[in-house]
Amino acid sequence: MTFANSTIVGSLPVGMYVDRNNSVYVADQSNSRIQVWLNGSTTLTGTYSGGLNATLSVFVTDNSDVYVDNGNTNYRVDKWGWNSTSSVPAMYVCAPCYSLFIDINNMLYCLLNTYNQVVSKSLDTRLNVWSVVAGNGTAGSTSFTLNNPWGIFVDINLNLYVADSYNNRIQKFASGQLNGTTIATGDITLNHPTSVIFDADGYMYITDNANHRLIGSGPYGFWCIAACSGSAGSSSNQLNFPHTMSFDSYGNIFVTDQHNNRVQKFLFLPNSCHTTSATTTTAATNTTSVTQTTTVSTSVSYSNGK
Repeated sequence: MTFANSTIVGSLPVGMYVDRNNSVYVADQSNSRIQVWLNGSTTLTGTYSGGLNATLSVFVTDNSDVYVDNGNTNYRVDKWGWNSTSSVPAMYVCAPCYSLFIDINNMLYCLLNTYNQVVSKSLDTRLNVWSVVAGNGTAGSTSFTLNNPWGIFVDINLNLYVADSYNNRIQKFASGQLNGTTIATGDITLNHPTSVIFDADGYMYITDNANHRLIGSGPYGFWCIAACSGSAGSSSNQLNFPHTMSFDSYGNIFVTDQHNNRVQKFLFLPNSCHTTSATTTTAATNTTSVTQTTTVSTSVSYSNGK
């Protein structure tokens, strides 16, 4: 279903985040603002704006602090504290942050697409000192380089995952390592992936941008989970260059459908299987009838970030 259209999220939306309270934050880059739906609301409940310019990404911490890319002309990441009406600089950068993330150690990560790098800074210090954690600043396809990267994710073991878009791969950088390894996706061939996230069970999900679909993983590998026709479109089962994917606490998927100028929501349906079988055994002296009923129900919950 369409969660928000172009009237609310503007043209070509890319950045989005769903927090642990099921609040949805969408970066409306064409109108330089963050649109907010609090606590599972389906009606727009707020806006962050003022001093922003073509913001591309947003990240929300567990205590509801909102971090917003403001690097286009202002060269910084801004922070709105919980219930605050104004922002403060959280990090100074040299280009827009195409993706933001904050790990369990309170490190802020910024993906500098134009520099083919990911940098990080501790939020526990006022010093604007950041370190390069992926990429060497040159576009390339080696284990040390990236090419037009977009989305990032950091797991609880501090491994960094990068959607290395123009290399059509997901790169994993172990904590403290600049030498990345490529995630094997089996029979799934990626085409300009733009976001990567994990669920609470450690399974990976990828926005396969130029294939106009969403990819998931499980015990048996990777497969398409939504918009699986492989062609762009605007119907309810299609996407047109989807960009950023996020789960709410119920396992529903939200995705910025960039070239359809909308945010789509795919409802999660738990699998349920009910089977009944009957076996009859006949002998010369007796007859035995056995009916066996097996019920299997599976439900899965997902969470963002840590």
